[in-house]
Amino acid sequence: MKKKNIFYIALLALGFSTVGCSDSFLDMAQDGVYDRLDTETKATWYINALYELMYKGFNTPNKTIVYQSTSFDNLTEEAWGISAKTNPGTTYYTITELGNTSFMSSYFGTSLAAGKKSPASGYHQIRYCNNLLEELDNNASSFNKDYIKKAKGQAYFLRAAQMFDLVRIYGPVPIVTTVLNAEASDTGLPRSSVTQCVEQIVKDLNTAAEMLPDYWSGDDYGRVTRGAALALKSRVLLTYASPIFNRNWNNPDNIRWKKALKAAQDAQAAMPDKGLDGISSAKEWENMLCKSSNTEDNKETIFLRLNHQGKESGATYNGWEQSARLTSQGGSGGIKVPIELIDKFPNADGTLVKEADKLANGNMHFMENRDPRFYRTFAFNGMIWGYKELPNDTVWAYRWIKSLVPDENAETPNTYLATYGYSEENNVPSPVFIRKMTNIQAAKEEFEYSGINVYEYRYAELALNLAECYAATGQVELCKQELGKLRARVGIPKGNQNYGLDSYINSRESAIAGCLHERLIELAYEGKRYWDIWRWLLYDGGQGYCGNGERMYLSDENTCEILGLTPLIGTCRTSRYIDVKSELYIPGNNDDNLTADPLLNARETVGADPDSPDFQKELKKVAEFWEQNFQLKEPPTPGDKDSNNNPVLLSWKSNYYISGINNTALTKNPWLGQTIGWGDTNGSPGTINFQDDEVLSVD
Repeated sequence: MKKKNIFYIALLALGFSTVGCSDSFLDMAQDGVYDRLDTETKATWYINALYELMYKGFNTPNKTIVYQSTSFDNLTEEAWGISAKTNPGTTYYTITELGNTSFMSSYFGTSLAAGKKSPASGYHQIRYCNNLLEELDNNASSFNKDYIKKAKGQAYFLRAAQMFDLVRIYGPVPIVTTVLNAEASDTGLPRSSVTQCVEQIVKDLNTAAEMLPDYWSGDDYGRVTRGAALALKSRVLLTYASPIFNRNWNNPDNIRWKKALKAAQDAQAAMPDKGLDGISSAKEWENMLCKSSNTEDNKETIFLRLNHQGKESGATYNGWEQSARLTSQGGSGGIKVPIELIDKFPNADGTLVKEADKLANGNMHFMENRDPRFYRTFAFNGMIWGYKELPNDTVWAYRWIKSLVPDENAETPNTYLATYGYSEENNVPSPVFIRKMTNIQAAKEEFEYSGINVYEYRYAELALNLAECYAATGQVELCKQELGKLRARVGIPKGNQNYGLDSYINSRESAIAGCLHERLIELAYEGKRYWDIWRWLLYDGGQGYCGNGERMYLSDENTCEILGLTPLIGTCRTSRYIDVKSELYIPGNNDDNLTADPLLNARETVGADPDSPDFQKELKKVAEFWEQNFQLKEPPTPGDKDSNNNPVLLSWKSNYYISGINNTALTKNPWLGQTIGWGDTNGSPGTINFQDDEVLSVD
């Protein structure tokens, strides 16, 4: 859809009246009763408003939750930012307190004041979808059959999408398929098991797939399609088969893996016009990720959030470009990258980087001979990363000591405090910064209000779903075939090691780990990494401790040990400044500051353009420049730190995987029950289990 249509009107404009408070299931009726949706115009406005409400938060590609402007990057290798305040795992809370500190607890729902008209939780979005379905039935004579079919298909998809995120956050949740009245009840609406929730989600997506078209055109481009419904079903069933919900995950014959495999295959079959063959080089891969046309489709698109260039009233835009661009380019200063992620990108032949060659171990030639996606995901000192006004802009982000001032408070004599100069005023405490999903054709004035569309789901993810299902069901060679397709299209040669995959994938377990690694590379900064870590229990292998100090076994076997992966718990995301080697100049003092950039002349002939046919030669020169002129220095404060700037290790309790229900909801609806690992309003341990051995009855 064109931006002006999909985001033209909000739900409030439909004019609804309010009702009084009561002890109800999440006060869901307090939003009022809507005007009748008895014309196509009203119904279309309503549907457009649903898209607006549910996906407005996806204003950058790293957002993860329907209806929330939420990113979990700082819980992954993609970013840092954990502190003692935001990482409650640094304190052992009592079981009572756990009910108050539940991760994402408000997303489930909180009470609304009388007359308040703004949505408050995921269940409000479900209510809006249910209202649409009922109104379409009640006013069926006002619409033609084709309109009703497509409108219902969108409602079923959006309801399923919201329900899925509620399950990912809370596990078992109540299933709501009608517009409920606000009524006090001793029994309420109990939480259904995860299997029952997934069954309802799959039913909705199957129904949506039967009703939705394969394509939308013109002003309707951007609405969900039949393929999008089946692709979301693949994501849902992959999650359902993963260790977070499936204790029998290590069985290749497990029915959940087989259903997930079939769902991925069916989704691909439903989209013959989609695929990976639309991309045949890393440059095309990069360009595909920064599409800004609201009418141009491509083979990668399954579902996206449309954006519109500009800040006029009601416009939706992508804030990523402004964040990613350096200060020297007119941006906000760049998005820094932990060294741990830099070192995980493969070599040019697809093999994994050896320990001695990692940047973490001081290798200043780390940027040579890497996966072609490396140069489209990151930028670094000496790389050409342009924009409209300066298409050949060579970026520099290093620092040098301008002056040394005696530290009068130091206990050790001859101690000095340094002040620094920064190249091009770029103060970036990281050897590399993000380039991915930026537009080298964009003008400076377009950075802040970018029209680049945000992929919520692209075909590469579906291909990775299929590969993982092949791996989990023991079909290792088929898994490698799917991964090889992703690597071939960006220019990794097949060689004698099958795109490098044969060097580290030789079993079911290593194939699963290989899929997770490929997802980390292909989908970096697209809001997917947290969910992969979460569903595979990679913080602690699923055998960690709850917040009260008790052991909590979410998996019979430690997933990290089985897959050969290092748990994230106890690790710290690290970074370094790139400093000019001190022996290349003599810092000044208060009277003689060295303010000039000491490398300004030396760097004039250095620059590597990933679009150049001589890129590898240029890159070698850049690496040599790094070796001759730069050294790695610790930032003045760590990325993960407490209030005293002391490093904080990533801490995670097993109960964090599935959030508890907030106390407000429990007080109003005690029949909901609390999730295991969390405390209820009386301080008693929760009893609701989010893992079950039920069998899904739908395909």
